[in-house]
Amino acid sequence: MYRALLYPLLTLLGGCSFLVFGEASERADDPVIKGINYISITVNNLDEATNIFADVADLQVVDERKMTQIPGSESLLGRKKFTAQTRMMRSHNAQLRFVQFEDAHQSRKTYPKVDVYGPGVAHVAFQVNEETSAYSKFLTAGAKPVNGTPNMITLNPDNPVEYAYARDANQTMYEFEHVDFSKLDRDTPPKYDYRIRHVALATPDFDRIVKFYSILLEQKQPRRLGRLINLQGENFDNVSGLADTKLKMAFFNVRNMELEIAQYVSHPTKLPKKPRPLDAPGFAMIVFDVEDLDAARAILITAGGSIVSEAERMDNGQMMVARDPDGNLLGFQKLDPKSIFSSQNFDGDGTS
Repeated sequence: MYRALLYPLLTLLGGCSFLVFGEASERADDPVIKGINYISITVNNLDEATNIFADVADLQVVDERKMTQIPGSESLLGRKKFTAQTRMMRSHNAQLRFVQFEDAHQSRKTYPKVDVYGPGVAHVAFQVNEETSAYSKFLTAGAKPVNGTPNMITLNPDNPVEYAYARDANQTMYEFEHVDFSKLDRDTPPKYDYRIRHVALATPDFDRIVKFYSILLEQKQPRRLGRLINLQGENFDNVSGLADTKLKMAFFNVRNMELEIAQYVSHPTKLPKKPRPLDAPGFAMIVFDVEDLDAARAILITAGGSIVSEAERMDNGQMMVARDPDGNLLGFQKLDPKSIFSSQNFDGDGTS
């Protein structure tokens, strides 16, 4: 998208503020990871969740199917057999796959939420034209603002973007970025009013996880903020809903969307003794698009990841399931480029 909006974060230092801009980090010419096929999200009520995001984020249903098998299901769910209903919903640059496990135990349905500071996948961000009133619609649909107020936060008056976090009925957190298109420094307005901007991971070990994704995604120098002097200040507190927020961040461009990494230095994150169950509400898996599963396996291991399940049949293709060093689930999916699930079908790279 428009350069001034790619990284509109405000660093507050002793009462002085300045806007930090940056370019997307360079990727290898022919990377193993081609893009992000989708983010898998477990929900308690499929119809309710998908109806909300069709209205709030203009997501379109492109696939519906019943799922009875996924790679590594026994270790991920603690049982061999399961039934899940799934619905794939697409924005112009990325997609979300909502999954409802019909046989999930009540303890899974009420599993604790992921905090703003993680660990794991903390949120997915929608960036929209402010005229869509997407965030207001999300609150009207029952979402609860993380900071306790319905107000969005402006990080810098010179940048036409407002921010807010809110949780849906499943306690899953989403970020909304409202953009005033009329104030953008460009000749023509953006082509689309909606896009899925990024998926965000919160980690207790910033350097370790950034190194892992730098190798996996073949981006040696991801853009970073707050590494030497942490991002902090009242505006960050107001967005996160946390007092005395201090954090550092890194951003990877994965062709059709961004992967955001954050460590809340002010709020220590602890990894759980056991990974979050796949059928617990929330963000379940980031599924990458690959053409060579052997190459994906090799680069994953080199980076420091671990295999959950070798490649098995799924979605008319093959998918390998793995974990990053924090235990986050990653899928590596090989598909026909024309498949509805492939990131190769998205128009452009999500930056326009």
